[in-house]
Parts: sequence; C-alpha cells; structure tokens
Amino acid sequence: MNMTWLGQLTSRDWLLAIVFSGSAFLAAAVLIVVSACSLCMTQRLFMACGVVVIAVAVIHRRVPVIYPVLAALFWVAGCVVAFRQLWIIYVPGAATNCGPGIDFLIANEYPLSSIVRTMLTGSGDCAEPSVIPLLALAGFFILLTMLYMHVRSRESV
Repeated sequence: MNMTWLGQLTSRDWLLAIVFSGSAFLAAAVLIVVSACSLCMTQRLFMACGVVVIAVAVIHRRVPVIYPVLAALFWVAGCVVAFRQLWIIYVPGAATNCGPGIDFLIANEYPLSSIVRTMLTGSGDCAEPSVIPLLALAGFFILLTMLYMHVRSRESV
C-alpha cells in the first residue's frame, strides 16, 4: 500500500500540528499591526479558545471526544463571526445598524452585556474594508481540516 506522509501521521501528531499552526495564526494576527475591530478580536478569541482546548488535549494521553468537538465548535463560531464581518463589509447598508466601537464602550463603562453584544454583532469600525476576515476564514478552515485528519487517524487505530 502506497501511503503518503500525511497518512502516516498519528492522531497526536495532528494535535501538535494544530497547536503549532493555531499559535502561528494567532502570532501573525498580533504582528499584523492593524487596529482590530470588535469582530476581529472575537475571531482571535474563538481561535485562541480552540487552540487552548487542543493544547489541553495534547497533555492527556487518551483524548476524550469532547476536546475535538469543543474546539470545532469554537472554530465554527469563529467562521460565523468572520462571515458576519464580511457581510458588514460588502453589503451596502449593513453597517448602519452597528453602534459605537468597543473602545468607546469600555472607556465609558457600558454594561458587560452591551460589550458582549458588540463583540458578537460588530460595530461601525467593522465596516472598514479589511483582509483580516478572509485570512481568519482560511485559518479556521485549515484548523478544522487538521482536526478532521486527527479524528480520521484516530479511527484508523
């Protein structure tokens, strides 16, 4: 049987690759010196949460099913937020429903519920054209694909 090098990776190898790739994506997001809007920060938060869950999974010898499921939920939620930001950017009039930016809400001590709502739905500064949501979508897709490969290699054992 002719196996490629991808087929020879164990499920633990995939988990380590996910942690390193996710960390690299987050480091790149921090190094890109662009003022991040509330949706960009939410995408980073969802990516970081998923990477932390997988890092905890690496620590355990036998990975429970809940870790990949939880990481996938975080990353799918990140994809939804990235699509929301793309919708705000490219659909005319979509940003008119957006309120003040996250910095304004924090500086003026708005309630936590307003801050969370802004982090999930966006603000006026999310309408500025940016390549960040496309890069985030690509990162989420890569991480989800690697997670699928982890699950697939786990089943073949």
